[in-house]
Amino acid sequence: MSDTTTTDEKLIEAIGRGDYVSYNKLFERYYARLCQYVYSLLMDKSDAEDVVQELFLKIWKNREKIEIIENVSGYLYRMAKHLALNQLRSKVYFNNLSESKDQLSYEENRVEIEEFRIAVYDCIDRLPDRSREVLLLHRIKGLKQKEISEKLQISVKTIKNQIWSSLQKLKRCLELKGI
Repeated sequence: MSDTTTTDEKLIEAIGRGDYVSYNKLFERYYARLCQYVYSLLMDKSDAEDVVQELFLKIWKNREKIEIIENVSGYLYRMAKHLALNQLRSKVYFNNLSESKDQLSYEENRVEIEEFRIAVYDCIDRLPDRSREVLLLHRIKGLKQKEISEKLQISVKTIKNQIWSSLQKLKRCLELKGI
């Protein structure tokens, strides 16, 4: 069989009988064109090549089941389109799964942060009034120790001690909460 006279239909018939040479001829005849077609659908060269290779692998694996095909070219393009759409569905599914996982992870983090925030404020509420006031002025409002000293009319050394003591109590309280 010469390349120019061998019809696609005759190649398919020969492939059905296990003729590997005919299989290679069909592959050489259509591989590049099918890759271009599938690339136009997927816009990814590697995926397009994978799909076309899968197509030819399916043809070879199912060679004995192939019935007479009148329009081999149309058959190959339909098969390529079908496999390309499956590839797209698969990518969309995994992208959606990944986005869902990211969303779930974000929600879990948000919940953990909220639980932590509640635990911190609960522990702060348990501090003595003056210690709580000094800690909030320093850590939440961002005042410097000297500013707090002037505002509350107590020494900077007392402010330092109250901040240190409050942080130690806060740390112990959070540890008891398992945080």
